[in-house]
Amino acid sequence: MSTSELSRMDFFELDDKTSLLCTDPLSTQTVRTTLKAMGYKSHVVETTEMAIERIRYTQYDIVVIQDSFAGSSLRANALLDYLATLPMPQRRHSFVCLIGESFKTLDAMQAFAHSVHLVLNPQDLPNLAAILKKSIAEFELLYKVYRDAVEAQGGR
Repeated sequence: MSTSELSRMDFFELDDKTSLLCTDPLSTQTVRTTLKAMGYKSHVVETTEMAIERIRYTQYDIVVIQDSFAGSSLRANALLDYLATLPMPQRRHSFVCLIGESFKTLDAMQAFAHSVHLVLNPQDLPNLAAILKKSIAEFELLYKVYRDAVEAQGGR
């Protein structure tokens, strides 16, 4: 693994809050700095293949995706397609944020249409911490009952 690859990855330990950043270079620094301040460790990837490989082996708490990640378009974003096909028990553990110029930040219908939890316009990146705190709290509240029921049935 090269030095530049290592600089794009934090090392995770048990019980760390984790994130995967699939964003353009302009957004990556802001998102990573914000998540670090919120207590998250991050992996930053540059290709869809790298992102899918990471998701296969790591349960991320947050996944942040740029609509044009790795040169794709919103309509042909292979990473979004992959996430949409994950088994629901796995999918419900990751909060997914989609960043794009065509989005109105916090628009629930746009988020639903793209099978993500939050859509964010890049102009709102300066307010990312507040937006994520609100959205993650709603996500946790929504899935708390589900997680409690699964745990009561002996699942994970």
